[in-house]
Amino acid sequence: MPAVLVFAFALVACGKQEQAAVKPPGILVTTTQVGMAPVETLESSVGQIESLVEPVVAAEVAGRVLSVKVEVGDEVRKGQTLIELDSEDYRLRQGSAQAEIGRLAALIAQQERLVERYETLAKSDFFAKNALDDARAQLQALRSQRAAAQAQLSEATRNLARGRVTAPIDGAVSARMVNVGDYVAVGAPIVRLSTDRLLRVALPYPEALADVLKPGLPVRLRSPSAPDTVVEAAISEIRPTVGQDNRALLVLVDLPNPGGWKAGASVDGEVILGRREQAMTVPETAVVLRPAGPTVYVIEGDKARAVTVKPGVYRAGTVEILSGLEAGARVAVDGAGFLTDGASVRVQEGGA
Repeated sequence: MPAVLVFAFALVACGKQEQAAVKPPGILVTTTQVGMAPVETLESSVGQIESLVEPVVAAEVAGRVLSVKVEVGDEVRKGQTLIELDSEDYRLRQGSAQAEIGRLAALIAQQERLVERYETLAKSDFFAKNALDDARAQLQALRSQRAAAQAQLSEATRNLARGRVTAPIDGAVSARMVNVGDYVAVGAPIVRLSTDRLLRVALPYPEALADVLKPGLPVRLRSPSAPDTVVEAAISEIRPTVGQDNRALLVLVDLPNPGGWKAGASVDGEVILGRREQAMTVPETAVVLRPAGPTVYVIEGDKARAVTVKPGVYRAGTVEILSGLEAGARVAVDGAGFLTDGASVRVQEGGA
């Protein structure tokens, strides 16, 4: 055989051996270790902040509205005048009671002198004792009339003061029910006030959670009116509002204002149904859906091993793993969706 042909066959054989020695490149992935972290079971809702203290200020006396000192939205202080009513009738009654007290005081003084004179005469046998008894009885009657007149004066004075309707608390005017010229009766609502000092958060939840939501469960609250404030509280009351037109439960949380929260603002609430201090977690992208179920790829050397897992709580980009993995195992994260069981991998440097 010619030497040229022998040399050519040798080159072809060497090329085939080199191709057989080159392995196909593995799939590029990043990895992380299965971690242990606290996991909470949460139920979220968006609700509203309400004022827990919203007194309706009503008229304590009847009268016509002379002036309105506040408008809706105004901030008021305790004792500040809200409405002024026409109190002329009570002023007249006050004057009449004062005059009656003066008249009775003069009669009582005169009767006291008469009784004193009769008591002196009664020491002799020439004075009828029944005259003294009559004088004493008349004196007692006058004193009783004076006491009644003093009560009428107190009532008239009190009603006169009630013609100036004042705020019972510090707060804001949330509603005004009267205008100048209106005639209001006793007990008629005039103004509703609200205060941000004590608040109530109302969170709606579906009726399916009726068996798991209980008073006393912890709640985490955030309001856009104060985005940097996170409040930990507890359920105060669960109001059963489930009906034909409303398929929701209302969870109520009463709390003092943490600062900056306003009645009427929205609030994000999370009821904490449970908490596990040591739970296995992996990034959410590490769990991929396969025909066998949710799967995580454990990296062993340069190979990927498929492991079917039971996921738990999904929260903030992580997944709780209830079964199927061991703590400390290294799993694929980025690129996991391209893997199969036994696939070759290349771990990207700088991965977790």
